[in-house]
This record gives sequence, structure tokens and C-alpha cells, in this order.
Amino acid sequence: MSSHNLTTPPAVAPPSKWTFPLATTTQTRAGTPVHVFDRPGQYVATVRVTIAMTLSTEPRELEGVAMIMARTLDEGTELRSANEFAAALERNGAAYGVEVNSDALHIEISVPVSHLAEAVQLLAEAVTRPAFNQADVGRHVTIRLGEINQERANAGYRAREAFAGSLFDPSMRRSRPTGGTPDTVRPLTNAEVAEFYHENIGPVRAQILFAGDATGVDVAAVIDDAFGSWTASAGSALETPEPLYVPGNRIVLVDRPSSVQSQLLIGCPGPDRRDDTWGAVAVASHVVGGTITSRVDRVLREEKGYTYGTRTSFTAPRKGGTFSLGGAVRTEVTGDAIREAVQILQTARDGLTEREVSESQDNLIRTAPLRYEQAESIAQQVGSNIAAGVPLDFADTYLAQIAAATPESATEAYRQYVGANGLLVVVVGEAQAVRGQLTGLGLGDVIELS
Repeated sequence: MSSHNLTTPPAVAPPSKWTFPLATTTQTRAGTPVHVFDRPGQYVATVRVTIAMTLSTEPRELEGVAMIMARTLDEGTELRSANEFAAALERNGAAYGVEVNSDALHIEISVPVSHLAEAVQLLAEAVTRPAFNQADVGRHVTIRLGEINQERANAGYRAREAFAGSLFDPSMRRSRPTGGTPDTVRPLTNAEVAEFYHENIGPVRAQILFAGDATGVDVAAVIDDAFGSWTASAGSALETPEPLYVPGNRIVLVDRPSSVQSQLLIGCPGPDRRDDTWGAVAVASHVVGGTITSRVDRVLREEKGYTYGTRTSFTAPRKGGTFSLGGAVRTEVTGDAIREAVQILQTARDGLTEREVSESQDNLIRTAPLRYEQAESIAQQVGSNIAAGVPLDFADTYLAQIAAATPESATEAYRQYVGANGLLVVVVGEAQAVRGQLTGLGLGDVIELS
């Protein structure tokens, strides 16, 4: 029998340095860049087409047309009906998806590598040869109108909608919902959708990503065979405009009758990924509200019992970011929760500790390999980087910024944004029950929305 002491844990070596996977870059005959991330053992690959497309190009009276366009790309093509296209996806074991944000359109397909060629042909068919039949467009308009009603019944969505509408100047596209409003979606027909497609979608604006096991597969040739003959009239994309923010302290109260909780969203302008402080503010956010043991949850959740949990984050598209603290609290403690939360946010401006910063760095850096373990997560991150105008391997830059952060630099980066020009507080809840709790908080006027 071994004499080894089984109660003594084995020594744990320091983790090895991790870097974001490298790409091999070529281009199609149409000039579209192709980035191949070979991930041995990832037999379900993801191919993602990212197309530069700022939502500020949408006609003001037809906002939401980009989302309807994206959702109807696979609803019938020049070669197949919608049912035939769906059946072809199913035969190849492929999953298809689209995403529209303020800067880009993303279309992707995930499929076993053994069916890659067939699936990429389907992806190219949807991207380059959509039919935009009126019946399909009309159906998606109806679906979208129903979704808007459902979204407006959701407290979290209402908070995000009011936050964007109050933080950004009304002239900015980002002040209004990505998917449009009933008044701008309802008039859409296949003619407007097709016109928007032809003006904004083409090989000059696109980049194509592959992540998965490329062993024995000429991925670049497969993609070129599908996308190499793509032609379009759309030229280079317009640049995303710099954001205009509305500064100052203020409270926006959105009435949600009979709500038993108040959904809170407290925030302000923040940096974007062009800013060298991007990694440092991530560290600061993690300290303040990134986990259940962060400063905010230690008070609001553990000490006071106001909430199940809150989270802070710095988020950013291509230009101009935001900082926010979000969570739901009991209606009767809405005012107290806001007071405590704002005090914690303001106190963090006085300094973060060595231990807090070190623990946050460990968490953010050492979980990176897990976050990018799957091929799909690699493709999605790179697509996000392209849309944001940063290098493909920006994750390495981000992690290096995090590693270089000190208590002083993280505090200074946080102080530069959070509370520097006031805080916007959005409350979605029973207005009659919380209105009186919002006076005397010293956070500016209370603006009520229905």
C-alpha cells in the first residue's frame, strides 16, 4: 500500500500563458477577406460572414428594416423556397443564425466539418441571392410587431430601451430600438427591404470567418467556390458616427403597473475598444459589480437583502461605450437601493485595493481559454472585433491591458468615466409606489414615462 499522504493535495503549477488563436488570411476572387482559424478536434465548425453596416443608414421612417432584411435572408432564395432551404439545412445538420447590431450584420452557419462545402453553399445562397418575397417579409413584419409588444412587457427590456433613449442624444440612431418601433416597422414591404439590401450588402463590406478543424480541408477554396463570384452594387460602408451623449444626473421612471419589483439601470457614457483603458475599466467593473462577491452585491444582496443580484459592465460597439449597473430590487426598497448603489459607485472613485484588482485580473485572464474553447465563440469574437474596427486578435491586447492594470490605473480609468459627468438612473416599476422614494436622492429631476 502506498505510504503517500492522501490528505496532501498535489502541487499546482502556474497556468501557462494563453493567446488567442491565429488566423490564416486569404481572400475570395471577389476580394472578400477570409480568415481561417484551424482548431483541431473542433469537428463542428462555424462560418460567419460579418458585413459592415451602420444602422444610421436606415431611413428614419423605416427603422427596423435592417432586422427584417436579416431575418428574411433565408426565407427563400433565387434557387429554393423557404421550406426547401430549411430542409437543406436539416439534411446537412447545420444551424443557421443572424444578428444585427449598430455597426454590422452577422450571418453564420455551424455544421459538421464533413458537410462544410454543402453548408457554405447554403450560407452563400442566403447572403448573396435572397428572394425577399412579400409573403415572407410580411410575415416577419407581423412577427416583429408581436415581439415589440412582448418586449415592452419585459421590465429588463423597458429599462434598456429607456436607458438608451435617455443617455444618447435623440439625433443618434442608438437612442432608438435596434429593431425599430411599430410605426417604423409596420410600413415595411419587400420593396423597401430589397432596396436596403442592395444599398448595403456586398463583398466589399464583408469578411468571412471559419473556426473549426480544417484537417484535410481546403477551407479557403470551399469558401471561394461559394462566395468568389459574389457581385453587388454596394460600395464601402459609411463610417459609424461618433456618439452624442446627454450628460448630467437625472432619474427616468417608467411606469409598470402592478410590478412587485423595480428594475434598475444606473449608468453613464464609457470608453470603447479604441481606448487604451479598455482593459483597466474591465478590471474596475469586475471589482465593483462583476461577481456575487463584488462591492455592490456584498451590500445590496448579502447585507441588505434588496436583490437576488446585480451586475456592472462596460460595453461598446464601434464608437462610444456605456457603463451600467443593472438588477431588480423589491419595490418597497427602491429608493434605498438606488442610494446605496450610487454611493458604492461613487466610493469606488476613491480607490480600488491591490487585492481586489489582483483577484479580478485572475478571474478575467484565467477564464479566457474557457470562453474561447468552442469554434463558435472564436468566430463570434472575431466578428465582433471586425465590427468594432479592432484587430482580429484584439483579445490578446485586451488581456494584456488587464494584466498591466494596477490599483492606481484601474481607479483612474474608472474615475475618468463613472460619475464624471453625472449618472442616469432608470427605474421600471410601479410608479405610484416608488415615486415618493425617488425624491431627495440628489440625482436630478425625475422624468416619468408611461
